[in-house]
Amino acid sequence: ENLAAEVLQKMYVLLGRQEVLDYCLQKLAEEPQSLAANFTMYYLAKISGEYDTAISYIDKCIELADPSSLRRITYTMEKGNLLIRAYAASSDKNYLKLAVSEYESLLAKMPNKTGAAAILNNLAYVLAESDQRLPEALEYAERALEARPNDPGFLDTYAYVLLKNGKVVEAAESLAAAMQQYQQDKIAVPAEIYEHKGMIKEKLGAEAEALAAYKQALEAGDETLSPGARRRIEKAVERVSP
Repeated sequence: ENLAAEVLQKMYVLLGRQEVLDYCLQKLAEEPQSLAANFTMYYLAKISGEYDTAISYIDKCIELADPSSLRRITYTMEKGNLLIRAYAASSDKNYLKLAVSEYESLLAKMPNKTGAAAILNNLAYVLAESDQRLPEALEYAERALEARPNDPGFLDTYAYVLLKNGKVVEAAESLAAAMQQYQQDKIAVPAEIYEHKGMIKEKLGAEAEALAAYKQALEAGDETLSPGARRRIEKAVERVSP
């Protein structure tokens, strides 16, 4: 099934969306329980920004996977990440509420510290983003970072959650460490890191540094920012501009 899904995704690159879509729809008409076809339909809907359709297909994949299998955990993680992506595109906090539920269900199934690190990190982020249970979010972020202390994404999440909890100086230190780790790993700093830097600098009253960071966020995310994220950062630029 994994191989079939990979082949279908390669077909997408070579032949285009419609060819793969037609094949999958035909396959699902003949065999509605096909994991490969359902997962490929999820993939096509996700990259097209059809998030509710993508959710329905990944839900089907979760339903079809063995309850005790690693595959089911993988599909549930996919759904959580998709919900965050849907929120970023739409600013609809209902997606965040659903993501919290998915990550909490995963955490209950994966008590192992290392295996649960990504789940803890993502759960901390969605709780902070939705301004829910902020002390708990901080605990999750701390546990994630303890498992993977040099992960720049985890350092950024920890900084963001610290900021949301009013610990601004500590947030600035963690974000600086995240940026240093990105540079050390020779990885381009993502737009959201610069946005978080702008938020922290703004809270510290350093408006000139905040303005520079927000502008860097727009530059780094020139081709990747969702319309909602772009509008949010542009408003921040206006807010801190002299």
